[in-house]
Amino acid sequence: MGETSQGDRQRLSRFLKAVGERLPLNLLPREWSGMSREELRRLFVRFAEHVRTCQGWADFEPAKGRKTVASLYTDGASRGNPGPAGAGVLLLDEKGRPIFELNRFLGKATNNEAEYQALIAGLEAAEKLELSRLRIFLDSELVVRQLHGEYRVRNPRLQPLFDDVASRLQRLSSYAIMHVPRERNQEADRLANEAVDRGLRGGPTEQYRSTWRE
Repeated sequence: MGETSQGDRQRLSRFLKAVGERLPLNLLPREWSGMSREELRRLFVRFAEHVRTCQGWADFEPAKGRKTVASLYTDGASRGNPGPAGAGVLLLDEKGRPIFELNRFLGKATNNEAEYQALIAGLEAAEKLELSRLRIFLDSELVVRQLHGEYRVRNPRLQPLFDDVASRLQRLSSYAIMHVPRERNQEADRLANEAVDRGLRGGPTEQYRSTWRE
């Protein structure tokens, strides 16, 4: 398995999820005979997520990057859902000091699309800053559960965004994704709404500020 490519792992992960959804219960081993359809699906989803994210399956070395464990807060905002949308990104160093912030007007998008696009923007910024160890905080329970493999991505418009996030996560040395209440994500929320306000006024699509030092 050491030679398995990232694309192969993605395909294998999707195959396992499909098996979990379609495998007839009467084909299960005797010791699994009491398992329900939903329990079977969850089992295969967890296995698929492990295949997709486990570094032991990787055919590349983890990104070297800086040793800093940064905290990434992102949020998406949509007025109308779908409607004018924005993304907010905040990166903090290990001492909780801001090192990068970004707000980006996204045009028309749903709230979930904005949430994913904000996370992609945050991961892109972290990669450019060579931050390969992240603690990621989101207030979207849906996105967190989808990334943990607990919920399926049913919306075809979200699937490519989910795949983009998954690909970027694979390039990190380590990461953890955590759900936080909205009140703990107020700064990213403020940035996302600033982007919407600016976009509606016809201002620049994106603004960012970096205070990162070597």
